[in-house]
Amino acid sequence: MKKLRETIRHATRSLAPIMAVLIFTNILLAQGPIFTGDASNLSNIIRESLKLMAIILFCLGAVGIAWAIYNKLTGKEWGNQAFGSILSFAFGTIVAVFWQLAQGRAVGVDTNF
Repeated sequence: MKKLRETIRHATRSLAPIMAVLIFTNILLAQGPIFTGDASNLSNIIRESLKLMAIILFCLGAVGIAWAIYNKLTGKEWGNQAFGSILSFAFGTIVAVFWQLAQGRAVGVDTNF
């Protein structure tokens, strides 16, 4: 029984990245086969993945700021959360710029998707 639990735990850890890719990208929702020689379908998936990544990073930054404020108010360590949220906002901005470039638009840094 103990070995079975270890096996399940190991399988869960090794399948977690694959499940994250399937859940957080649009591969499951793609219409038709992806690799057909038609680059528009794959490019749409990449664009939508960039858009989703930027939105998630901005949300994580907001959660990090709230967590840092809560920790500051309760007298706990708050610097790591604040630094992480700043990095999340910065990386989200970079991803948003790449999304704008993938859309073929002029680069304007904002969160209006």
